[in-house]
This record gives sequence, C-alpha cells and structure tokens, in this order.
Amino acid sequence: MIDGLITPVLRDIDYLAPAAPYPVIPSGITVHQKSIYRYSIPTDEQPTLQIVDYIADHNGNFIKPGYYQLALSDDRCFLYLIESKELVAVIPVFKIDENEKEVKKLYQTDKELTKEEKKERAAKKRKSRIQEVINTKYAKTGATPPKEYEHMEATIEYIQDGGYYLLKYEKKFIRAWGAIKP
Repeated sequence: MIDGLITPVLRDIDYLAPAAPYPVIPSGITVHQKSIYRYSIPTDEQPTLQIVDYIADHNGNFIKPGYYQLALSDDRCFLYLIESKELVAVIPVFKIDENEKEVKKLYQTDKELTKEEKKERAAKKRKSRIQEVINTKYAKTGATPPKEYEHMEATIEYIQDGGYYLLKYEKKFIRAWGAIKP
C-alpha cells in the first residue's frame, strides 16, 4: 500500500539535495550583523521611553508611537532609540552630566575616606557578603536571584520655542540629553 503512495519519479532519486534551493537568510544579514550587535549596546537593561506622537524627519521617515529603549553609547556621544532589539534612531548627545559625589565614591581609596564613608563602605561589604550567600542558595534551587534596584529613567518632551523633541536619559549616576528636530 505504501508503494502505491510514492510516485515513480521519487523512487528514482537516490540522493538528497545537499542544501536548500533558497537562501537560508533571505535578508542577507546574519544575526551578529544586526545593529544591536554592531553598535554594541552595553546591556539589555535600559530605561524605557514612551513616544505618544509620530515623529517625522525631512526625508519622510518617521518614528511610530510606542515603547522604546533608550541606550547611551559606550563613548557617550550618542543615544540609541531601540525597538525590539532593532535600532530605530541614533541621536547625538549635546550635554552629559555625572553625579560627582557618586563617581568620587566609586574611585576613592580608603585613605581619603572620612569616618562616615568608611562606615558606608563596610556596610556595603557586609551586604555584598550576605548577597553572595543568598545567591548560592538561589543557585542550589536553580532560581535566579533578584537584581538590586538601579535607578534609570528616560523622558521625551516637545519644546515649543525651538520646535524640537528633548530626550533625557538617566541611569545610575549618568545623565545625558539629546534632541530630535522634526
């Protein structure tokens, strides 16, 4: 009965085709050539930006309303507007600011610290030791430990006087501002 289902032409083929007759990657771009990898965004954890209106440029292209990630480049010269790991826009940064107190804490040596700062650093060390114990307990159960809260914020507003959109990016102790002129 099975012999009756197979056509005579297929019985004569004694080999299989080595490759598909169509390209495996129809767009011609492999996974690691996408913009998310080429522009090397540092992490997946970036602040979320909600765009309410269409933003058009002089070429007729536009950014649709929706939720986007706003990421700062490694050299801190550009803000990347990302939707579903696809780069939508590259926005130049015109102002960048760092919280000097936090940066000073990060790079300060033990000799330069005051008594209060030494107490804070000791408390952080204790907290990190406790966190290591908690992480090992989570690892035994196979669960992922919760991440420590990290402040991040992204906003957009339209400035009527200049006729441009102002983007504000804030993550940890770094703040950056960029502008989109429609």
